[in-house]
Amino acid sequence: MSDDDRPAYHDWALATMYRLDPERLAALRRSMTGMTRCPECDALNRADQPRCDKCGAKLYPEVPDNEEDSARKKKSEDDSY
Repeated sequence: MSDDDRPAYHDWALATMYRLDPERLAALRRSMTGMTRCPECDALNRADQPRCDKCGAKLYPEVPDNEEDSARKKKSEDDSY
């Protein structure tokens, strides 16, 4: 295993061990450290940036409007109980 593969393997191993979704694990890491890695070039960026400083790639997947609205509706329905 090369040094380049080690962070990806480590994330996979943690996600598997704790039965976490890899995206959820990445979100937890961002919130704890305030930093995130670019999915394209693996450069470190501040977690509040939408694009990578080095290559300009999007750091987070876009959430379609209908999914965001349905999640917001579900939360408001859960809060009403």
